[in-house]
Amino acid sequence: MPNLDIRITSMYPPGTQGSTRAYASATIDGCFAVRGIKIVEGGRDGLFVSMPSRKTQEGYKEVCFPVTAEFREQLHSAVLDSYRQALTMAQADAPQQTSPTEAPTEQPTGMQMAGM
Repeated sequence: MPNLDIRITSMYPPGTQGSTRAYASATIDGCFAVRGIKIVEGGRDGLFVSMPSRKTQEGYKEVCFPVTAEFREQLHSAVLDSYRQALTMAQADAPQQTSPTEAPTEQPTGMQMAGM
């Protein structure tokens, strides 16, 4: 099986970009790259991978795609695994929310926006 390097290039919270949750790029065996892979929420199974496509008179046609079912499964699994990992890391990096009854235990530091 080919070696895959998957990078999540952008992520969107639900409701901001329709059903698109993220975009990804895949490098296959270090010699062929695919950009514009979409992670989309919907369908019967929740998240799915949409390969780059273009609109035609008959609908949408994929520009590039896995030829075999084996490689399609490997690529889609790798993309979804990378997305879930990026989502977990983003949630871990998000500032912790405090309830309105709790007072913050320390003062925020760093840059502040003008006018605040």
